[in-house]
Amino acid sequence: MLKPLISRMGGKSKLRKTIIGMIPEHSCYVELFFGAGWVYFGKEKSKVEVINDIDRELVNLFKMLKYHAEEVRRLMTYEICSRDIFSEYKNIDINSLTDIQRAIRFIYLLSQSFASKGDNFGYGTTGMPGPQIFNTENLLKIKERLRNTYIENLNFEEIIKKYDRPHTFFFCDPPYFETKGYKDKFTEEYHIKLRDLLRNVEGKFILTINDHKQVREWYKGFNIIEAEVGYSVCKDNKGRRKFKELIITNY
Repeated sequence: MLKPLISRMGGKSKLRKTIIGMIPEHSCYVELFFGAGWVYFGKEKSKVEVINDIDRELVNLFKMLKYHAEEVRRLMTYEICSRDIFSEYKNIDINSLTDIQRAIRFIYLLSQSFASKGDNFGYGTTGMPGPQIFNTENLLKIKERLRNTYIENLNFEEIIKKYDRPHTFFFCDPPYFETKGYKDKFTEEYHIKLRDLLRNVEGKFILTINDHKQVREWYKGFNIIEAEVGYSVCKDNKGRRKFKELIITNY
C-alpha cells in the first residue's frame, strides 16, 4: 500500500482496509471525491481508473506528479519549514505561478499547516515539521501509480453520467453533512442530488459519510454498516475521541 503524499480533512487512513475489503468485482474504478486518495493508493490496480476532485489545486498537484514528478521532487528538496515562507505561499497570486510551482505551494501549505487545512502555520515542541518537505522518495512511486489513471476536475454529477456502466464501481467520500472545516461547501441540496444519482446508477458504489440522522433517512433501503473511527484535529486530549461513520452500499 502506498501512503498518500498529502493529508486532507476526512481522509480514509483509518478505514481504507475495511473499504478495500468491501470493493466488489469491477472493471472501471471511479473516485468522485478524491482528496488524499487513501483508498486508491491502497488498493490493487483496476483495468480502468478515474480520480476526480472539484479542487483545482489538488487536481493540478496530481497532474504534475503524473507528468513532472522528477521536477517536483527536485524543487521540494530546497524547501524548509518557515513561518515566513508559509505566509508567502498562502498570500501569493497563484496565477503568477507555473503549474509545477502551484503544486509545490499546495504540498507546502498542507504539510506545514495545523490539521492540514492550509490556513494556519503548524508548529510544536514535541515533533519535527511535516515530513513531506524533507522526504520525497514516495513521489516517483506515486507517479508510477498515476501513470494509467484518468484525472478529472469535474462535479460529481458529470463524472457519474460519463462513467456509469454496469462494470463501474464508484467510491464516494463526499464532505460530511453539517461538518465544518471543508474548503468547498457541500450543501444539503448536493447531498440529495448525489443520493438520487447513486440510487439509479448501473454500477455499484460505496459511500462513506458521518453517522447523522438525516443521512440515515436519505439512504433508507440501502445497505448500511456502522463504523467507529478515532480522529483528532485538536491540540488537546479533549478532541481525541472516536466518531461514528456509515459505510453505505447498493449491493
